[in-house]
Amino acid sequence: MKYTILRIYEEDHGCEGIQPGEEPMDEVLLRDENGNEVWKKLPDLWLLQNGIDEGDTIDL
Repeated sequence: MKYTILRIYEEDHGCEGIQPGEEPMDEVLLRDENGNEVWKKLPDLWLLQNGIDEGDTIDL
């Protein structure tokens, strides 16, 4: 299904940072083709490597 990215929220891990072996994840607000909105966690690196930003459309 195709989703439009409405918002990307990058978590602030504070002074604890990310634990060893943990992959940084972003919370992403998506709207599907039917207008339904849902928050999903997606890998930060995947978003960056694919140049994905708010307003883009992706297939999941």
